[in-house]
Amino acid sequence: MSLGKHLIGAPPWRSLPQGVVVYGEKDPSDGVTYYWEEWEVLGYENLDFWVEYDHDTKAVTLYRPAESEEALDPTRMRKGQTVTVTVAGTKHRAVVSEVGVGTIASLDGSFTYDLTVGQRVAYAELRANRTVFSLEKFDDRIIDLYHGTVLDSEGQKAHFGKRVAPRDVKVNPVVAFVLILAAGIGLFSACGDRDVDDDDCTPRTVEQQYDASGDLVPTENDTCYRRSVYGGGGGGLGK
Repeated sequence: MSLGKHLIGAPPWRSLPQGVVVYGEKDPSDGVTYYWEEWEVLGYENLDFWVEYDHDTKAVTLYRPAESEEALDPTRMRKGQTVTVTVAGTKHRAVVSEVGVGTIASLDGSFTYDLTVGQRVAYAELRANRTVFSLEKFDDRIIDLYHGTVLDSEGQKAHFGKRVAPRDVKVNPVVAFVLILAAGIGLFSACGDRDVDDDDCTPRTVEQQYDASGDLVPTENDTCYRRSVYGGGGGGLGK
């Protein structure tokens, strides 16, 4: 997803990401901080919904706003608790699968809420058969309920016109070792076969000597280093 760039899926899906917030939460059991991101997206019929990407499970969930007849508060819930949620006249017997408090780690774009970095947001996830609900409490006045749908690859393409979750790249360790070994041998061979004054090799010596014109005089201490063509990539947050 990109902020300000429309996503065009199967009709009538046309949406516009306008803001993204990254939450972090430290797990007291292992001391690791886990992260997830939520994109506020404007959709057709002026529907304001959220797309959540969990950095740990890699799951993409589409959350639509909902209203319940019950007064629900995530700070009063505990994991494993059974809760009745009535939405549009339908009662759901849901189990609280997760509760916690996330802290906003970063913000980008614009939001319908007044969010700030460092703000703590209480949440609870409720599951009833194949239905998932999410409760978020931003302060003592705002508690939002969302009806969620987990989107697989095909579901993402249907709603957004493309897969929005990063692909998992699984590499066979034996194959990876062979490829690295082959690349190393090729690198050593290519560099060893070239003269030290080759433009692609950088000669380095312990005691560099220069001639009268100022050019470097190769010595037996010179080592040829191949310049890398490609740069390395950066890492990201992971839940």
